[in-house]
Amino acid sequence: MKIQRLPIFGARMISLALLSSMLCLAESTPAIVIAKFVGTWKENEAKRKLGSGLALRFRHTANEQLEELRGPEARPVAQPVNFDGKPYKLDNSKNTIVWKQQDATHFERTISENGNLITTRRIQISADGKTLTEVTERKTSDGKDLVATVVFKRSSGDQQGLVGIWKPESVHTSEPSQVTHEAVGSNGLRITSRGGFTQTLTFDGKPTPVTGPAVIPGTMIAAKIVNDRTIETASSREGVVTGKATLVISADGKTMTSTFTSLGPNAGSEPGVVVYEKQ
Repeated sequence: MKIQRLPIFGARMISLALLSSMLCLAESTPAIVIAKFVGTWKENEAKRKLGSGLALRFRHTANEQLEELRGPEARPVAQPVNFDGKPYKLDNSKNTIVWKQQDATHFERTISENGNLITTRRIQISADGKTLTEVTERKTSDGKDLVATVVFKRSSGDQQGLVGIWKPESVHTSEPSQVTHEAVGSNGLRITSRGGFTQTLTFDGKPTPVTGPAVIPGTMIAAKIVNDRTIETASSREGVVTGKATLVISADGKTMTSTFTSLGPNAGSEPGVVVYEKQ
C-alpha cells in the first residue's frame, strides 16, 4: 500500500491555521477582551443613528385615565399621569413622580428619589399636534447639568394631546454621552454612565441588575464574548428579553460602536447605533 504524504507547503498551511485558531481562542479569554474595553468613552453624536425602538407611548386606560408606558417595548411599565401636581410613588421604588399641565400643549414631569430631584422633563406639542419636543434636565455624576432634547413625530393616536405613539426624529444633548468601563476581577466589566446608571457584565450568561436613578424596576442585562473585539448583550425585564446589542472595538482600539435593537410588537426592526471615542 502506498502512503500519500502531504506536500510540505500544505502541511505548513494546516499548522499555521491551527496555530492561528489557538491564538484567536487565547485572545478571546475574558480578561484580555475586557482590557480592550476598559476606559472612558465619549459619544460622537454626529454618528448616531436613532433606530426604530425609542418611542414615547401615552394611552387612555379603560376608565379614561391617562398613563405612560415606559421602559422596553416588550415589557413596559404603565405609569399613571395625574395633572394634579401631587407626588405619587413610582414602580414600588424610592422614586416619586409629579405631573403638571400648563396648558393644552405644555406639560412637566419631575422624578425625585427620597425627596431629592433626579430629573425634570418638559414636553411641548406643536399647534398642529404632529410634533412633540421633550427636554429633560438632570445632574451628571460629576455634578454638571445635562440637558437632552428629543424631537418626536406622532405615528398614531389622537390628533391633539399626548395620547399616541411618538417616534424620535432627532436627539441632542448639551454634553456628549459618556460611559466609563472598569474591569471587575478577571471576568467582569462594570459600565457606568454620567447619569449614574450602572451595569456589570459577567459573561457567564446570567442576567445582572441595571441600577441607577429612575431605572425601570426589574431591568437586567446578560452578556457573552463573541471574539477578541466583540461583546453581545441581551437586556431583559421580569424575565422577558427586551433588546439586544453588540459592542465592537475598532482594530486600533480608539472607537467603540454600539448597535442595538429593541424587541416588541411595535419596536420596529431598524437598529440604533451609537459611536464612542476613547478619551
